[in-house]
Amino acid sequence: MTFQHIDSFVTAAYTVIESMLNPDVQAGKPFFNDEPLQKYEVLVLVGVLGDLQGQVICGMNEQTAKRIISQMMGGMEIEKIDDMGKSAICELKNIITGTASTNLSLIGYKCNITPPLFITPDHIPDFLKHIHTALAIPIHTAFGEVDINLALRKDDLSA
Repeated sequence: MTFQHIDSFVTAAYTVIESMLNPDVQAGKPFFNDEPLQKYEVLVLVGVLGDLQGQVICGMNEQTAKRIISQMMGGMEIEKIDDMGKSAICELKNIITGTASTNLSLIGYKCNITPPLFITPDHIPDFLKHIHTALAIPIHTAFGEVDINLALRKDDLSA
């Protein structure tokens, strides 16, 4: 993965969160995250297909997820993450990854994305159990920290 790949996702997360939720957004220093599917209470995954392949996993604690969902639902108090809340946070992740895909296309990479998948650490689908390390970019928001975990590789066959 190159700096351009990482920057496409950081820029997308920053732009989308800033415009949809709150302008107080900062990206932290990237780090290698071991076992990213086990580290968070709430995960939203979007698959990437094309010149880059793999998964983009958005991880956070439950309180951060509730605060984000509340903001997306017009300030409604969120006690439990229900289907509407899952849909809201998945849509935010979908917009971030879609924007990143557009950013990547501007530098010559063709990528498609899969629909978002809301998961919790106790219900990891078998097709994701091969993910043991990802490059994580912490995104600091007024609602809490959200880590964008990139488990991507360049598809050598698409060149």
